[in-house]
Amino acid sequence: MTPNGLLAGIDVGTTHVKVGFFDGRGGEVACVRRKTPSDLPALVKVVTDALGECAERAGRGPEAIGIAGMAETGVPLDAEGRPLTPLIWWNDPRGAAEIAELGLDDATLYAAAGRWADAKAPLAKWLWLRRHEPGVLKAMRWWAGAPEAVAYALTGVLRTNATLAARTLAYDVRTGRYDADLIAEAGLDGDRLPPVIGAAEPVGGLVVDVPGVRRGAPVVIAGHDHAVGAWAAGVRRPGDVADSLGTAEALMVPAERAPDPRTGIALGVTADPALDGERTVLVGGLPTSGAMLDWALRLLGGKGYDDLPVLLDGVRLPTGIVVEPYLRGRVAPAPDRGRRAVLAGLDAAHGPGELLAAAVEGTCLHARWMLDELAAVAGAVPERLAVFGGQVRIPAWMRVKAAVSPVPVEIVRCRDAVCAGAALIAGRAGGSLADVPVLPRERHSDELGLRAAYRPQYETFLSRAAP
Repeated sequence: MTPNGLLAGIDVGTTHVKVGFFDGRGGEVACVRRKTPSDLPALVKVVTDALGECAERAGRGPEAIGIAGMAETGVPLDAEGRPLTPLIWWNDPRGAAEIAELGLDDATLYAAAGRWADAKAPLAKWLWLRRHEPGVLKAMRWWAGAPEAVAYALTGVLRTNATLAARTLAYDVRTGRYDADLIAEAGLDGDRLPPVIGAAEPVGGLVVDVPGVRRGAPVVIAGHDHAVGAWAAGVRRPGDVADSLGTAEALMVPAERAPDPRTGIALGVTADPALDGERTVLVGGLPTSGAMLDWALRLLGGKGYDDLPVLLDGVRLPTGIVVEPYLRGRVAPAPDRGRRAVLAGLDAAHGPGELLAAAVEGTCLHARWMLDELAAVAGAVPERLAVFGGQVRIPAWMRVKAAVSPVPVEIVRCRDAVCAGAALIAGRAGGSLADVPVLPRERHSDELGLRAAYRPQYETFLSRAAP
């Protein structure tokens, strides 16, 4: 890119679409955030309008556009590229019965796809369509995930990235190809799924009119949101660990190889392809991390995240309250769908601040447990933990995160690391991912007294939460 050039990043999330313009080091120049629509035409309009708005604010357009976003959510397209249904979301329960009926061997499936059979996978949705909406499946020329569908609307070319293809449950991460037998179970063939290209390989040039953005600007599918954020945070080799914070939380641990399928399934961790295809990335999730605080804030009269710093200010840490943050079951490192939230040690002397701080502690203690287990499976000693996401702007949360972590915590100072990461990857279109700059990070100060105070609380947490 030119010395003063700008790059655009698009992050298609479950709740919000984020579009931003960034300089060559990831510095934000303009950013627009909008609610994610439920249908493709509206989604595309949100993206193009946001690109135009960013161009107006910045006074110029980007040299390249990178797209990242959620996996699993997608839409069937007809031969003209028109959507046949609204977006079919990853959390849509349809397909659970159909994929269960296949009777897939979990170990065999994990060895190929790095995950187990689950209703959120597109394979489950195709099976549901085959049974309940066969006309849609027959008319479907392409299946496009949400990020791929946006790229297709911008370029007229449909492509995907391995980090997104892997989450269809029909992609073999060992061979880098779709599994013909699994696809055939849904009455499809591989020609109806997007070809897989590298994360820095351009999909095509911009072919639609966007005010302030030149036609022909290269568009890149950067990859799955967690993978893109982790890469931009500098988490690229064993020893590095990424912690992506949001409504859900994901721990990402690079490893030289995938775990034994039985181990991966027992821990509830997936084995995803690394963004550069060189390694495996073990991923463990806590679906109710930020959601735990949303729940607690609702109990306190509908206060929001902007109120958290004030509500948490002055709360003495540790609280002494032990929270198991499982509002909707536990995924990893000890899967238990029936597990629910528990608060132990709460008494009449505790106020709203202590309740909120305890919820923060519960998510941080659980993340520490996940990190310990994932690192053991990866066979790599963690050296640093790069943290990014909305919660990094809450000082008390970062104090607990750093005190509980077994390794130094580095906070990524970027409002949206995924959006910035997609832009930086687009800036290396046609080149090497190794040359993508790392976003600015700041090591959190180490409070030795607080770290020591949390050791017994972590042991208490493990004694309650671990099987």
